[in-house]
Amino acid sequence: MFEGVTHVICCTGTTAFPSRRWDGENTPQRVDWEGVRNLVATLPPTLERFVLVSSVGVTKSTELPWSIMNLFGVLKYKKKGEDFLCYSGVPFTIIRAGRLTDGPYTSYDLNTLLKATAGKRRAVLIGQGDKLVGEVSRLVVAEACIQAMDLECTKGQIYEINSVEDVCSCPFNFTLLHNSPGLW
Repeated sequence: MFEGVTHVICCTGTTAFPSRRWDGENTPQRVDWEGVRNLVATLPPTLERFVLVSSVGVTKSTELPWSIMNLFGVLKYKKKGEDFLCYSGVPFTIIRAGRLTDGPYTSYDLNTLLKATAGKRRAVLIGQGDKLVGEVSRLVVAEACIQAMDLECTKGQIYEINSVEDVCSCPFNFTLLHNSPGLW
């Protein structure tokens, strides 16, 4: 199945709270833990990079406000998936995204209700240590995943990412990425 595949981006997930989306065992345990574990376990030894999209707050699942989001285990199971990847021997990069904006609106949260967009938040803030809190455009997450696939300095690293306001008039400003020591 993976013949000739050199890079994989895994951006699976489900809602944090029980909903119809959990039908058919589409729960955080099945998707964010067992699904990631099963995918990683089937990867060929020739894989050059596996990029996993996870969530900010996975190391703080017992602290407010994260404990609310983790009431049904979504952060706990995302962390288990991350841990399995980290110890698998597969060359990886983990991108912990803030709350996703800019549709498709697939979850049942305030951003979906409001049809939240990045608006003027077109610059990118990258951090490490699970310290960022905020929102991020799905487009920014996608770009970060693509960049992480081929940059050697991102191998074995975990980053969190948010979209922030900047004065730049370009559609997306990755200046913060390039100016951060040890990062993109």
